[in-house]
Amino acid sequence: MSKEDPRNRQLSKGNSNARSRWLVNLEVLAVAVYSVLLAGLLFRIGAAAQNASAWLVFAGSLPLAYLFADFASGLVHWFCDTFFEEDTPVLGDALIRPFREHHRDPKGITKHGFFELNGNNSLAMIPLLVLAWWTNGPAAGSTMSLFAYSLLFNFALAIFATNQFHKWAHAASVPRIVRWLQRARLILPPTVHDIHHRGNYSRSYCITTGWMNQALDFLVRFHRVKKPATQFPS
Repeated sequence: MSKEDPRNRQLSKGNSNARSRWLVNLEVLAVAVYSVLLAGLLFRIGAAAQNASAWLVFAGSLPLAYLFADFASGLVHWFCDTFFEEDTPVLGDALIRPFREHHRDPKGITKHGFFELNGNNSLAMIPLLVLAWWTNGPAAGSTMSLFAYSLLFNFALAIFATNQFHKWAHAASVPRIVRWLQRARLILPPTVHDIHHRGNYSRSYCITTGWMNQALDFLVRFHRVKKPATQFPS
């Protein structure tokens, strides 16, 4: 009797795992809390922005926030591809499994609903947004304070959008404006992200824009943890 391919067993196991009710509820709650905190931060930024030049400070923080978000998305992606397993308590179901399943079924992300797509990123940003709320937001008249809180706001917004950009990079069809943004490299293009799905998934981890891929690949190239073929089929 021939032995079953262990790769197929892993694939079947991944497909048979129903999403936990607690995880679904957590995603909905995380998006709701994130939205309230982000709106509150924007209100406080608006209260501190006393003239037009202050809004230039807000806009000026956007490119840097975008770079930070892209790097952070890649760092988390690398971590989840490299450490722990899908059956790790709590962390495995909430964080590790989605990344590993994505390698087995790259198109699966295109079927994710709004809360499944954005719950994890919302949850990750809540501690920073709570801290911003607790510190009462930017001080009136302080350019550096306004820039710091604007940077946090735009970073949180870019992180929230990251999985949507990632989803579009795998979608067979996207709106014309999305295709233009991809071609302009303002959001993650399919051609850039396809590099990650070739071979052993060991490079091009960034999924906001892909701008920081080379920098992150340089930093993590000394720490390659070889995952078994049952998790990363070619």
